[in-house]
Amino acid sequence: MSTSPSSPTPESTEDEGPGCMPAILASMVLLGILGFLTCGVMTWLIFDKQDELALRSMRGSFIPAVEQSLLAPEEKAATVKLLDEFADQLERGRLEGWQASGVMQRLTRLPVLQWGQLRRVELFVDEHPVDFSADDSVQFDRLRRGVERNKITTIDFVHILTPVLQSDSDSEQAALAEPLDIPAVAEVVARARTSADRAEVDAKPNDDVGIDTLVRRQIEAGIQKGTY
Repeated sequence: MSTSPSSPTPESTEDEGPGCMPAILASMVLLGILGFLTCGVMTWLIFDKQDELALRSMRGSFIPAVEQSLLAPEEKAATVKLLDEFADQLERGRLEGWQASGVMQRLTRLPVLQWGQLRRVELFVDEHPVDFSADDSVQFDRLRRGVERNKITTIDFVHILTPVLQSDSDSEQAALAEPLDIPAVAEVVARARTSADRAEVDAKPNDDVGIDTLVRRQIEAGIQKGTY
């Protein structure tokens, strides 16, 4: 009896399983969780230290800059006094982080350092009646009124004053270019009129306002309400 050759047995394919993919996915999920937690912790730390950051900024840069600004002596003294009082509250731990952050945001929007520069340019306009009209001088009143209404900010002031600022300085703390000249000041007046028109400020405001008054209002608002 002949024995038929046995059929070749197909090689069995071993099941290698899912391999390292689950480990990779798990690692990615773990990294995502760690990233989320890290972000949360950093955010908490930042917001938890808002009062310290505000105090450091106030004492280290903002108040010294105001003291060196072109604000009129009485206006400068009143403004520095308000800022010192705010810094004292921070130092004594009387304000929470959201209050400190609110006040700093509001003060950053106020053109405190540029306020005296604008008045210096305004004085130049008033001293050159042949080259400028009474309506030109009114544009500065309109700008200050726009700041009081929260419609004109530091960024606007820097743009308006750019023609008379030294170009080699930091934009927000740039000094006035001395001496002032008529063409550059005329450009400032034109920009002031445009900004006031855009902010829909009255053509002839009834009264003026001091920067110390605005600083006091914004500090009080920041403490009560926080940011805008």
